Amino acid sequence: MSVSRLIGKPFIYEAGVAHSLGLVRYENDGTTKITIDGEERGVPPSHQYDLTQATIFGLNERLTLSARGASGKSLREEFNGEWENYSNQLSVLGPGAPFAYGYYAYYAERNHLVRFCPPYWHHTVAVTSSSTLLTDKNKKLSWAEVREKLSTTVVAVAGCSVGSSVIHSLVMDMRPSNIKVADKSLYKMENINRVRLGYFEMVKSQAERASEVDLALKNKARVVAEQIYAMDPYMNVFVYDEGVTLDNVKEFFDGREGEPTTDIVVEEVDDPRVKLFIREEARKRKLPVVMVTDIGSAVQLDVCRFDQDQTLPLTFGTTDSELYKKMEEVYNRPGNRQAFFAFVDSLVGTAYRQDELKDIIEEKSEIPTSTLIPQLGSTVAMAGAVAAETVARIRLGYDYPPRAIINKHNLTAKIF
Repeated sequence: MSVSRLIGKPFIYEAGVAHSLGLVRYENDGTTKITIDGEERGVPPSHQYDLTQATIFGLNERLTLSARGASGKSLREEFNGEWENYSNQLSVLGPGAPFAYGYYAYYAERNHLVRFCPPYWHHTVAVTSSSTLLTDKNKKLSWAEVREKLSTTVVAVAGCSVGSSVIHSLVMDMRPSNIKVADKSLYKMENINRVRLGYFEMVKSQAERASEVDLALKNKARVVAEQIYAMDPYMNVFVYDEGVTLDNVKEFFDGREGEPTTDIVVEEVDDPRVKLFIREEARKRKLPVVMVTDIGSAVQLDVCRFDQDQTLPLTFGTTDSELYKKMEEVYNRPGNRQAFFAFVDSLVGTAYRQDELKDIIEEKSEIPTSTLIPQLGSTVAMAGAVAAETVARIRLGYDYPPRAIINKHNLTAKIF
C-alpha cells in the first residue's frame, strides 16, 4: 500500500498482537507506552479512549436475524460469536492485565490512543442503521452485497469546500474503504458559513507556527482526511494537498503504488481550467462525473455519464468548443465579472439566476463582501446529501438526468 498520500492516517495495531510484542504496554499510573518505529511514546489516561463498549452494546441492542452478513449467517448470529469473544476478554481482565480485544489506533499529531472494535464490526455498526434504504436498481442484491458494492467503490473528490459536505455524506452513507480528496487551498474563517470546522481544524497551535507572521492555516484536503480518520481509522484517505494538476491528474484517476483506481469522480473545484481537464480525463476513462452547485437556496445537480456515452459534451447543453472559449475568456480578462458569469452560464446554464442570488449577481442587492457567488451553509449541506446519494445510486445501477435543480426556498424541483 502506498503511504505517500495516506497523510494523517493513524498507526493501527491489533490489540492482542501489540501486547504480546510489547508495542503497547500499560504503566501502573495508567499511562500507556506505545512504540512507533522503534521510538517509545507515553500516552496519559486523558488521551486514551475506548469505543468498543459504544460499538458492542449498540450492536447488541439493534441487530436482528433478518439480514445476512458476509459469512452467510445472519448478522445477529455473527455478532453472538463476537459478543462471546468480547465477554471472554473481559472475564480474564485482572490487575495489570491488558484488555486484548479490538484494535488500537494511535493518532500521532494529538498523541491520542483509541481502541476500536475490529474493522468488520466497526463498519457494520456504521451502516446497519441505514438498513436497506440503499438498494440496487432491480432489488436483486442482498444487504451484504449492496454494502460490499458501496464499500469497494473508489470515489475521487476534487475540491473540499462544498466537497467537504459531499465527502462526509459519502462516508456516512457508503462507508467506502478508499476515497481520494484533493484541494490545495487553506481553510480560513470565511469558510465557517458552509464548512463544519473547529478551531483546531482551521489553524495550527502556537507551538507549530514557524514565526509570528506565519498564518498557520491548515490545508483543506488534510483537514478532511483528519476528520474522516477520527471517525474511521480503517479507511484509506488519499490526500492530494497540491490539488489536481496536469502533473498528478493521471495518478488521481489511475493511482500508483497500491493506490486504487477511481470509479467515480465528484468535481467541486473553483478553477475553470481544472474543472474542464478533470472532465476530459474522466471522459477518456469512461467514468461518470457528478457535480453539485449551491445556488443561493437551491442545489443544482449535474451528472455526466461518460461511462454510458463517451461522446457526451463536457457539460450539458453547451458544446466543448464554446465551453473552452468562455473558459479562456476568464483568464484573458482576470477579475472581470461578465467573463466569469459567461463561463458559469456555459457550464451550468442560466437557471441558477433566481431568488436573492439573481439580485446579487446583477448587483441589485447589498453585497457586504467581494465574493462572486455567496453561499448558505444549509444549501451546501443539502448539496452534499444530493451528491452522496447520486454517487451511491449510480454505483447501484440507477440512471439520472443530466441536470436537476432542487429549491428549498420555494420547495420546487426542475429536471432537465
